Amino acid sequence: MTNHDLIATVNQHGYAVVPVPPTPDDPFDAHRRTAHELGLPDAYIPRLYRDPQVLKTVAQPGPYNEIPRADSPVPPWSEVPGQQFHVDGLLEPLGGIRTTFLHCLTQAHAGGATQLLLACDAFTDLEATDAAAALSLTHPQALTRVATIPGTAPERLRSTGPASGRVDGELATRYSDGTTEIWNTTDNPDLQRALAYLRGPALDTHLVDIVLAPGQMLVFRNDRVSHRGRPYRNGARPRRLTRSM
Repeated sequence: MTNHDLIATVNQHGYAVVPVPPTPDDPFDAHRRTAHELGLPDAYIPRLYRDPQVLKTVAQPGPYNEIPRADSPVPPWSEVPGQQFHVDGLLEPLGGIRTTFLHCLTQAHAGGATQLLLACDAFTDLEATDAAAALSLTHPQALTRVATIPGTAPERLRSTGPASGRVDGELATRYSDGTTEIWNTTDNPDLQRALAYLRGPALDTHLVDIVLAPGQMLVFRNDRVSHRGRPYRNGARPRRLTRSM
């Protein structure tokens, strides 16, 4: 796939999987090479990982990191729980981080798929059948994301804004739905219906499962696609994924 084709595929479908050979002595060189080939800027450090309190407690606070952010050895044959749907950049505004790279260095022994929810496509379908529910996702108070990093003041790091909307004329999402999210659903039946759709029927038609093999990179539009990692079991060697935004 040429660079032009890759850009077109990611912009049209929201994601693409491409072969990117790793550099043995630099796990993040593949990110720099791919960004350069696609004409993207240097990798971005999200606002959360520029916070002074967070910098004291979180491993790998720079623009490149491993998933999970392990600061201690990972035992062989250990079980790792899954994630909830989110977009990268907990404190970023709608559309704040447009692209994410995930690069596989070592596969899990079992499990470990990355699931993509094509959230903007889901929004478009919802808008066609329940315009009021879709509109509720664009309200500036619809979704609050809260950092829960140990060692930081509770709920000091939070960001409230729409879950969907247009940025520079293009539909964008920050749909995230886990323990760090607060939805403004009180006395809000429209938003309740929207969430019921995103948590249910949307998963039947707008969910993609991807299991990366070593040397494969997932490139996706973080402003159009929500993602989550599924549970997995390590083998004799731990699974290694690297990430940049």
